[in-house]
Amino acid sequence: MVLLWVIAALFAGFGFGFAVAPKFFADFFIPGAAPTVPSAVIDMRATYGGVAFGIGLFFGVAATRPQWLRPALVASLLVDSSIGAARAVGIVADGNPNAWMLFFLATEVIFAGVIVLALRQVDPRTGEYGTER
Repeated sequence: MVLLWVIAALFAGFGFGFAVAPKFFADFFIPGAAPTVPSAVIDMRATYGGVAFGIGLFFGVAATRPQWLRPALVASLLVDSSIGAARAVGIVADGNPNAWMLFFLATEVIFAGVIVLALRQVDPRTGEYGTER
């Protein structure tokens, strides 16, 4: 399924970027917020880089296995919605988000909707996509 490949590429790309150049990507998305001490850089590589890259790899593997389609879409919906919900809480609690934060929130909401629509097209018994229900 194309949607799962797109999700895999976005997570893996984001993770790879933060794993290899955390200071650059942090400063690009949140100017002035790049970590300055080695432990913070290491943690950003691991958390933003490693976790996102691993999630992307999972979605890529799942895209090659039809029986994994539904569980992977559910996992993607849960991850995406959790990121979006936490971002929304941050926007409300902390205020003054930059344009990237608003863009990311919008894409998280859109992807959640698209994933829900895709899930409605997957037969829960067979995992086949495109079945009319």
